[in-house]
Amino acid sequence: MATIKSTGHPYFRAALLFEACANLFGATIFTLAPRYTLSLLATSSVQITPLAVTLSQWLGGLTLALATPLVLAYPNTPEGIASRPTVYWTLGAGELCVVAIMGWQYMSNTSGMTARALAMSMGVLGGTLLGRLWVLIARPDLMGRVEGMKKAV
Repeated sequence: MATIKSTGHPYFRAALLFEACANLFGATIFTLAPRYTLSLLATSSVQITPLAVTLSQWLGGLTLALATPLVLAYPNTPEGIASRPTVYWTLGAGELCVVAIMGWQYMSNTSGMTARALAMSMGVLGGTLLGRLWVLIARPDLMGRVEGMKKAV
């Protein structure tokens, strides 16, 4: 039987909820107003093609999907608490990949995004990644702890 040893810090749960809401907001903008979103990022309006609009909407769908594990990790149930490290490692891996690609594009000037938009995007994702790593490595107690959970296969 699973026993909750600690529900974690309330600020951690608030961060989960904030991030899920931010993802929902971003997903909505990318999906419903892709041309507007792209106009803030592109170096030229010529780059806002039907393909770019489609990919923006797909990004919106993926962003919405990535909010799901955050919502599922929010409850102070044995399952919710036990899922938090996996959620953070998974999202962190995605952020690391995207930040690395953005860094490469920034240095090679190949993204089609303005340098400012690319740098700001790297800053937001990089800052989020550093926060995740700090929680995972230095302060896992913030996430809470459950004993006696069966490991998933």
